[in-house]
Amino acid sequence: MRTNIMGAGLGGRMFVFAAGAVLAVLATAVLFSVLWGDRTAERRVAEETRVAQRLWESLMEEEAVVMQRAAADPLLVAAMDRNNGQAAAARLPLLGFSSAALVNSVGQPLISVPAPTDMRLIDERRVAQVLAQNDAYTGLVVVGGAVQHMVAAPFGEARPADRVVLALRTVQPSLTVLARVLGGSAYLVDGNGALYDRAGALPWEDIQPSLGGGGDHAKVHRSGRSFEVRTLRLADPAGGNTLALVVARESTLEDMATSLFDTSAILVLMTVLAASLFGLEWFFRRSLAPIHASLSALSALADGNTNVAVLGAERNDEAGRLARTVEVFRNRSRALQDAEARRGRHWLRQQSFIRKQMLRMAETLPDQGRVELLGDLDRIESVTGRGDGAGGLAVAFEVMAERVRSQHAALDGMVVQLRASLDTKTELVELQKQFEIARRMQEAILPAGLPARPDLAAAGLLLPAAEFDGSFYDFFLADDDTLVVLLGQVSGGGLAGGFMTVTARTAVRALASAGLGPGACLTGANRLLAADNAAGLRIGLAMGVVTLRNRRFVFAGAGVPAPFLARRLGDVVDLPVAENLPLGLDAGLTVAETAFDLPVPSTLVLCGSGLLDGTNRFDVPFGRTHMGDVLSGLDDLSADSTVAAVQAALFEHAGGRTVPMARDRTCLAVRVRA
Repeated sequence: MRTNIMGAGLGGRMFVFAAGAVLAVLATAVLFSVLWGDRTAERRVAEETRVAQRLWESLMEEEAVVMQRAAADPLLVAAMDRNNGQAAAARLPLLGFSSAALVNSVGQPLISVPAPTDMRLIDERRVAQVLAQNDAYTGLVVVGGAVQHMVAAPFGEARPADRVVLALRTVQPSLTVLARVLGGSAYLVDGNGALYDRAGALPWEDIQPSLGGGGDHAKVHRSGRSFEVRTLRLADPAGGNTLALVVARESTLEDMATSLFDTSAILVLMTVLAASLFGLEWFFRRSLAPIHASLSALSALADGNTNVAVLGAERNDEAGRLARTVEVFRNRSRALQDAEARRGRHWLRQQSFIRKQMLRMAETLPDQGRVELLGDLDRIESVTGRGDGAGGLAVAFEVMAERVRSQHAALDGMVVQLRASLDTKTELVELQKQFEIARRMQEAILPAGLPARPDLAAAGLLLPAAEFDGSFYDFFLADDDTLVVLLGQVSGGGLAGGFMTVTARTAVRALASAGLGPGACLTGANRLLAADNAAGLRIGLAMGVVTLRNRRFVFAGAGVPAPFLARRLGDVVDLPVAENLPLGLDAGLTVAETAFDLPVPSTLVLCGSGLLDGTNRFDVPFGRTHMGDVLSGLDDLSADSTVAAVQAALFEHAGGRTVPMARDRTCLAVRVRA
């Protein structure tokens, strides 16, 4: 099958695949529609069943409230209390009751209306429960082959009561309301399908067989009519048979409409499918006909037939461009054939002339010259014998041409090498200038130091890389009580990195001088840096504010390692600060800050990523763990001693003071004393 499809040509394959795509889309749509219809039908059935259940429960609750009020009717209570059956019988129809009875605490009847009536509908335990809870009890009971609504309530006004009044009321009004609201018929039957009561126009004989299926919902078809039947199971509270509430409505018109809609949908679908296939076939034939003509013309040209006709060159679409291209190939093939024929004729005349002239020249030369000249003639004739019409005259000048070409090639190579050397030298000079300018900028922005104070000291370290890496540190007093520290590193290096370093430091210092916190300063600086970061540099920046009054440290870092805190000799911890992305890439970045209470005395140490991630000649990074060990081993936690110890550890890790490193190594220490 696959071989037949692949051999059917481009148009046939396109039609097969397009038809397959159309069929797949239609099949998917049909499957989705069927599944969606089934799911919708299931939800509709479940929802209608819940509505019927809730409606019946609501009717039973309303009936229970009405019966409880009626059972407490003063005239009925007085008549039954005086054992006046005639007065009670006269009152019952007015209250909607069919019968009533008064029983004692053990369930023995004291009075029954109308008499005699078997009102032993509940046992002694239920009577005791009603009296103990002092509350009414309602439910459905089967009495004399009919289902009635029963209420059992404490009798009299004295509490606790010692008697219970039982009253019955027909459920026909509730069934009638249920059938009218649901638009069908309602039935009360026992577990075997025996009918107790009904409401509505549908005969029970048309509905009864559906109970044999055991389901809560069923479709019944009788004499060309369709019915939807729902069964709700009800329990007889008196301990008798299990009751079932059956709700049925005719759905003949709905089923006919659904069937008509499905049939119409299938017909429309088949029509659309057939029209789509015919349309695809017509479209592909019409669209690919010029292409087939151009391909036939190309095949004829490949076989050497330049008299082929090219159709469709007047079209403005892709087929027309292809036809015009084939037409160009045909014309060029004709021109090449004509030129080849003219060149062959010209070469025959040229060959005859060259031979005559060289033979005449050979007669005037000495023997050695004659031999060489005849040798050149043999070379020309050998080239001619191979059919190379362009090589006849060229052979005579071949040696000279080869020598000229060799000299030109050597000279070209020398020129290229000279230009490459000049370009490399120029780039190196420019790069060195950039590094020198950036290095001066980097050194110029480093702080000079803090005034001597007994409660505060700060020191920094910057070991530059072999090439400019864009790192810096800074610290300054915002006021007598507040110290601001900065540490940053701009990726990329070069003059652009140097300018970005100055821009980042200036922006943060300006925002910090305005009284903003670290998070707000870095967020504002990020908006400025991102707007002027065409080179896509990554700016790692950390800012901390030390308030001496309350020994508070607020820190915000973007793309930099977390600070260290040395609380005492040998006790160094990592501060759990919020992590943020580097600055300069996302103008909408919001930098989070973290606040800490500083123990006194203590030393804060901020490190750049170049210090912790930088590797030595063995590709071993300095590492955060090593940094923690260095700080833990200090005998003096002053700012200068801390920076000096870190510098010594870096030189030892690198293998010497003069070993070049790929990245700047920066460190900043702040000592807070009491």
